[in-house]
Amino acid sequence: MNYFGIILTVCLLNTVFTQEVKKVGDCVWATSDLTLDLRGIDFVQDFDDNNPATYRYYPCKIESNWDDTECTVSKQTALCQEYHGSKYLIGRLNQVSVKLIKENTFELKYSGGSKSRTGTVTLTCFQNSDSFAFVREESDPFRYYFSMSVSTACKNGVPGGSTGGDDGGFALFIILVLVSIFAVTTYIVGGMLFMYLHKKERGIGLIPNLAFWKDSPFLFRDGFLFTFSFIPQVREYMKDHIKEGYSKVPS
Repeated sequence: MNYFGIILTVCLLNTVFTQEVKKVGDCVWATSDLTLDLRGIDFVQDFDDNNPATYRYYPCKIESNWDDTECTVSKQTALCQEYHGSKYLIGRLNQVSVKLIKENTFELKYSGGSKSRTGTVTLTCFQNSDSFAFVREESDPFRYYFSMSVSTACKNGVPGGSTGGDDGGFALFIILVLVSIFAVTTYIVGGMLFMYLHKKERGIGLIPNLAFWKDSPFLFRDGFLFTFSFIPQVREYMKDHIKEGYSKVPS
C-alpha cells in the first residue's frame, strides 16, 4: 500500500478544509468563500432525554428579560443549561472560537462558563430546515456538545463581495488535483518497488517505463509537428529535419 500517497492526500485535504475564519462583524464570520451570519437567529433550545435538563443557545444575543444569577445579559450568555430550576452558564458570546472543520461545516467553541464549563456547537450550512440538538455531556471538566443545522445563516462569498457559485467549480478543481497527485505518487512509488523487487533493477533502472520516458520528448515533438503540419513553416521543418515517419506531408 502506498502510505506516502495516502498521507500526502490527507495532508492536502486537511489544508483545504482548515481555511482561516475571520470575524467580520457582530455574530458574523467569513472564510475566503463562505460567510456565517447568525444575527437572524434569536435562540434555539433542546432537551436532554436522560436528564431533566434544558439547553438554550443564543447565537447572537440573549433575551434582555432573562435574568438569573448565572445566565445573564451582562455575562454575554451564549449557552445555558437549566437543571432542576437552576441555570448554569456554559459559554459566553465574547469567548468563542470559530473554525471550518469540513466543507460547509463550522465548529463554534464557547468558553467562560461556570466551573470551567465549555460548549461546542457543530453547525452545518445549507440544510433544508433549521434545527438544534443536544449531543452529549462530559464531566470533569464539564463539556457540552451540540449540533445545529441552518438553512439561511450561511452564504457563498464574503460580505461586500460576489456571492456567485464558483466555489463548486473550485472544489472540483481541488479534488482533481488531489486525485492526480495521488495517482502520480502511486505510479512512481509502486513502479519503483515493482522494478526493485521483481525486476531486480537498481539505480536509474528503477524508474518505471524508462524507455517510454526517454522517448517522450521526441514523441511530444512529433505529435506537435504532425498536428500543426498545415502551417507552411512547420511543414518545411518536418521535410528538412524528420526523414522518417513524416516524409510525406499533405500539401
